[in-house]
Amino acid sequence: MGKKYLLFLLLLFLPTVSMAREFPVCKEYFYIEEGEKEQKRSFLEKILKEDPGNVECMLKLASVYLRTDKVAEGFDLIRRAYTLDPKYVESRNISKILDLALRLSRLQELARKNGDYSLWNELGDTYFEIGIFEESARAYEESLKIEPEQTKIEILLAISYANTDRSVEAVKILRRVVEKEPYNFYANYYLGKILVNELKDRSEGERYLMMAAYLLKFSHPKFEKKDERSFFEHDLAKMLERF
Repeated sequence: MGKKYLLFLLLLFLPTVSMAREFPVCKEYFYIEEGEKEQKRSFLEKILKEDPGNVECMLKLASVYLRTDKVAEGFDLIRRAYTLDPKYVESRNISKILDLALRLSRLQELARKNGDYSLWNELGDTYFEIGIFEESARAYEESLKIEPEQTKIEILLAISYANTDRSVEAVKILRRVVEKEPYNFYANYYLGKILVNELKDRSEGERYLMMAAYLLKFSHPKFEKKDERSFFEHDLAKMLERF
């Protein structure tokens, strides 16, 4: 009789073991309204504080973070979850961005550990290319703390700022670059664009755009991509037609 009872208990326990990664408490997350991002975030953060190994809630919190200004933290949560339970993470929809999450999280970890501005630049460039400008700005800021004399990174930081409603800060950076390098095509072009489009300062913006057009025609700036020149020629002509 004792053996039968023991077998019965094991049969009850086995389904629980097989579903150990599905944390029932996380189901409450779905009862929070979709627009309540802060409530969802605090709910999941509280669970993870009490239960740091809760992989399901990790992924749910990562999903919330990826839709806010905590993208880097979201990628790091995906990496942590993958370290704890790779099969579970690979079975979820979020696995579609797993490779990117692992790469960016690892890159940030190495940049912090080594204090290497080139790693921060690589991280910033990756975020910049996929249009996550809050994170590209953070990475470029860290890079410039280590090595301030990086004109290209200053310009990329300014563009990142302009794409996150920080146009006034972007203009300050670009003014400094133009002061140091009056014939820098990119600095003149983006300073003019931001002044005209974001800050509505047409008169000053026109001056920088005209300088950019002059540099494009006579100084032959080098471009990294073959179609950049034609793009800038077309865009400058279109912008200057408005004045």
